Amino acid sequence: MLEAIKKFITERKTFVTYFLISVLVTVIDVIVSRVCEIWFKEVIANTIGVVVGFIIQYILCSHKVYKSKSVKTLIIFFVTWLMALGLADLIVYVVRQLIFKGSDGMIAFLTAKGASIVIPFFITYFVRKALIPVGSDGEKDKKVSSNE
Repeated sequence: MLEAIKKFITERKTFVTYFLISVLVTVIDVIVSRVCEIWFKEVIANTIGVVVGFIIQYILCSHKVYKSKSVKTLIIFFVTWLMALGLADLIVYVVRQLIFKGSDGMIAFLTAKGASIVIPFFITYFVRKALIPVGSDGEKDKKVSSNE
């Protein structure tokens, strides 16, 4: 069983790293969002949490996952983040206002936040994976040419 887990992690190292960074960012996002609900409406509070999360996630992912800090990587990361933010805010609104009828309770918060994290996570990961090749700022090319 342990060998199967090691093999899974080794074969999917990029995804596992992205996932772990996302978990950390999610914890920060949830805390910031919930605290901000003291002063702001739920969609604004969610947006603040997501913005804080974006900054942390970009810094960590550009170094640990994509190994690319180019302007193109930043632009792709930002555009996909905007897409995810719009989707997350839509999900928060639908769950909190339409499904839970404006409830401020913890169940409504956790349901909305959970759905607004999980759905955009997978969509964003696969879009970024397709658009940002690992080492796309030239580091990969330098390694290949120096080994020849």
